[in-house]
Amino acid sequence: MFTEEVMKRFKNPNNAGDLKPFNGFGTAGDPGCSDVVEIKVQFVNGRIKTAKFKVFGCPGAVSTTDVFIDMIKGKTIEEALDIKEEAIARALGGLPVESMHCAHLPMEAFRDAKKNYEHSIRKEHRMKIKTKKRE
Repeated sequence: MFTEEVMKRFKNPNNAGDLKPFNGFGTAGDPGCSDVVEIKVQFVNGRIKTAKFKVFGCPGAVSTTDVFIDMIKGKTIEEALDIKEEAIARALGGLPVESMHCAHLPMEAFRDAKKNYEHSIRKEHRMKIKTKKRE
């Protein structure tokens, strides 16, 4: 049985939708239950300015992703990476044991978005170096 907070966020999530502009994109999925999470993040100076998500999944997947995004806004990348599944579940008033895996999905999607962001930064840096060498 899901808590009132889980159902509230499932029915009316704060952070669902598309995000433009964004500079980090990540996905995660659980083949065991078909939940899929997609996160777009806007990183600015090593901090998470904002993020949005799309989820194909159960109330647990939607609500954990929604609360996770609330938790990471304004934080540094390192602070966001330190968030644990238990903290996400606690913020929702708990999760059923069989839904605890849902708390891992937004974290995994965020790590993927961070890698995507870092890759684009390195690529941009290499392009600047090439441009300077041509001058």
